[in-house]
Amino acid sequence: MYKDVLQSIAGVERYPIVALILFLAAAVLIGIWVIRLRKDEIAHYSSLPLDDGTSAATERSHTVGRD
Repeated sequence: MYKDVLQSIAGVERYPIVALILFLAAAVLIGIWVIRLRKDEIAHYSSLPLDDGTSAATERSHTVGRD
């Protein structure tokens, strides 16, 4: 059934090729981005899951007004 439906679409044989090219382009671009990351950026990104959203500067600014 699906074979009959897909055969009725004009140019359907191009879709898998285009999808593969898009996937490979995205994978290569992400790979280049990862290779070019600096160590401090990697450390920052690795600590994000553990970060509760407050920094030392933010905590100090909130405690100043409470005196």
